[in-house]
Amino acid sequence: MALIQSVDKALRILQALDAHGGWMGVRELARTVGLSPPTTHNLLQTLLARNFVETNRETKQYRLGLSAVIMGAAADPLNSMRDFCRPYMELLANEFAETVVVLTWRNGHAFVVDWIQADHPLSVTHDHGIVEHPIVFATGRVLLAYQPRAVQLSYSGKEDLAKFEPNSPATVQEFTELMDQVAKDEFAITNNVSGSGIAAVATPIFDANGQAILAIGFSAPISRSTDVQIGLVLSRLKEISKVMSQKLGGDRQNRAVSLLA
Repeated sequence: MALIQSVDKALRILQALDAHGGWMGVRELARTVGLSPPTTHNLLQTLLARNFVETNRETKQYRLGLSAVIMGAAADPLNSMRDFCRPYMELLANEFAETVVVLTWRNGHAFVVDWIQADHPLSVTHDHGIVEHPIVFATGRVLLAYQPRAVQLSYSGKEDLAKFEPNSPATVQEFTELMDQVAKDEFAITNNVSGSGIAAVATPIFDANGQAILAIGFSAPISRSTDVQIGLVLSRLKEISKVMSQKLGGDRQNRAVSLLA
């Protein structure tokens, strides 16, 4: 049986990281798998680009990344996504003291990955599982905006869009125009959709293939959601989603900003 040497070496690195269970330096990893440090480093950069490993920029060590974890836990990838998202969600929730949620799009549906409810008598709540009528939510709009047009039209054909007025598209044309605008802006803001009394803002998180696989959002009663507050949250969401995208290999143009101590 013929082996493709570069693939074999990359798999050995992943197996070594998995067996170690934590951070490893390049030289330690090279000794473990029997490769030279330069070869090991080059292979790690390829695996890093596809998020099969992640790196600690300060210690220059490596461990398994989200792509490898999700592949290994294919029976329930939401758990891996939840572990990845939770520290960033807590950062946002602690800073603004309002509800934070992360959604993903799977098999034609929006799913709640995780959420943190604000500690207020009046606060926004969510349920785990499929999100009904994602057009109502800023996070749902973000995910829909990055789906192929055929998926968007299929979704809109199943919804009675007019029933979500006010502050929501009532026709297919308005819906597709909104989707194009959200994709262009890379954020969505909703305000009192269907008379809900809720304001929300969300941004996309991209993977190494440029796909918006997650959306992170903030929501609060409109009584606590001034234009200034929404502007501040949007700015912070953009920062956090950018870092999360960088972790997933979706934005390697700029150096990641360190948000987590």
